[in-house]
Amino acid sequence: MKLKMFTFCAVLCTYSLSLATEEAALDEAVIPTEIAEPPYKIGDLPSEQGYYIQSEGQTSINFRIVDNKIRLYWLDANGLIAEPKASAGNIRVKGKPKIRSFYALVPLEGEAGLGSEAIVRLPHLFNVILYLNNAATEDGDLYTFRYVPSMSVPVASESSNAR
Repeated sequence: MKLKMFTFCAVLCTYSLSLATEEAALDEAVIPTEIAEPPYKIGDLPSEQGYYIQSEGQTSINFRIVDNKIRLYWLDANGLIAEPKASAGNIRVKGKPKIRSFYALVPLEGEAGLGSEAIVRLPHLFNVILYLNNAATEDGDLYTFRYVPSMSVPVASESSNAR
């Protein structure tokens, strides 16, 4: 009988601890509802704009042009700024009118993403070849896509708050 009571108490204590741990985990995962303004920090909720690239895992890469400068951010499954998965990279663009064709990407202040301080002249209409140095390995990732002027404007809708 004493063994059954001891087992029951042990199971009850273990269950109570696991519930307390789950509640603490839920309290930590607070998702912001207000859109942050650039420059972004890790954990901020950015506006919905630019080109999104689905990458491995639950993160996506967001290529955007903010104040005529290239910015690259990694977003988690909740749409929040995550730590960058690349240490550096470069971009080649082809478009009309003749624009600068090469941009080097370096870590942004606060290490929330990558960017270039060079100005991207209007109109923002070009083909992009994006190469990212993988921070974990010596390999790199290559992406190609078309960037159009409408991508430089934040999407203004109620659904942009809840990704």
